[in-house]
Amino acid sequence: MVPAPEGGVKRGELVIIGKLCGVATDAAEPGQEVEILVEGCFDFPKDRGAIALGSAVYWDTVAKKATAAAQDRLRVGVAIGAAPPEAEIVRVRLDGFIA
Repeated sequence: MVPAPEGGVKRGELVIIGKLCGVATDAAEPGQEVEILVEGCFDFPKDRGAIALGSAVYWDTVAKKATAAAQDRLRVGVAIGAAPPEAEIVRVRLDGFIA
């Protein structure tokens, strides 16, 4: 259990706190305790770029989308399915922490 960050979280949303990242199991208001899953495979919304199977996946904290572009972004996992540019989601195996 971790405190929900500013703005709160929705169920299934990626939560990043320091170097810890996980998916919220429930909705929570800011500061309210919420369980996050730090292991597993999850579908995330992605940007317009392609993400290749097996490539690193980064999180754009502003757009709240997964991307293959590392530039100033946090690595959250590895793509376990290819996602072409027109795809709206990518399946990611979480790292559970940010290196």
